[in-house]
Amino acid sequence: MEFKKEDLFTIPNILTYIRLICIPVFVWLMAEFYVAKTDAYMWASFGVFFFAELTDICDGYIARHFNQVSDIGKVLDPIADKLLQCVAVLMLCICGNIHWAFAIVIIVKEVYMGVTSKYWMRASKRQIEQKSVKIGKAGAAIYFFGILLSFFTLKNDIVKWIDIVILIVASALAIAAAIVYTVIYAKKLKEVRESGILDTLDRYGRPLPVVEEREVNDVDEQTQSQTVEQKNAEEMSENSDVE
Repeated sequence: MEFKKEDLFTIPNILTYIRLICIPVFVWLMAEFYVAKTDAYMWASFGVFFFAELTDICDGYIARHFNQVSDIGKVLDPIADKLLQCVAVLMLCICGNIHWAFAIVIIVKEVYMGVTSKYWMRASKRQIEQKSVKIGKAGAAIYFFGILLSFFTLKNDIVKWIDIVILIVASALAIAAAIVYTVIYAKKLKEVRESGILDTLDRYGRPLPVVEEREVNDVDEQTQSQTVEQKNAEEMSENSDVE
């Protein structure tokens, strides 16, 4: 990966910065709701969360369609997205909107995915890059809808039970996605190792310089030169003995 100055202030990355700024604002509003129990804070929290998620949709669209994909964005965008969702679920649990079990599932899953993603990259010397699969995308979409609905669970029991069902389905898909990711990338890592390509790359995935062959050739040439000199010396010695 290469971080470039010109990529710092592209529109997709600016939207990512805005999403990161929205997180502490969201936490403050939810904390105010927890203390004051005023609906205005809950509505404001909902608005901030929804706006932040819209920036995620927009920055991805702009980056892909206007050729503004950058390494900075590849790192910051998923961090901002996952951090926003985990913080949202956590604060909703604190305020009593949803059960703690759902927060535990999503946070553990995201931490696991982050750790294993780093492992696949390092073990494969960056030959494997984790990408979304359909079950993961489906789980994330359902979880997003479940989080949105969670803002209204304190007002209506029917909404609460519908939200619980949605979050159960989303949690099951999240666990299944983590298993699928593990199986797929363990298989890919095995294939990369068996291919032998890792022996030709450094830890960053760059081709190793062809130095060893040159060193061997130099040693061979030096050995041959010494052998020739030794033979010449022996011949000269024999000739002198004959004389």
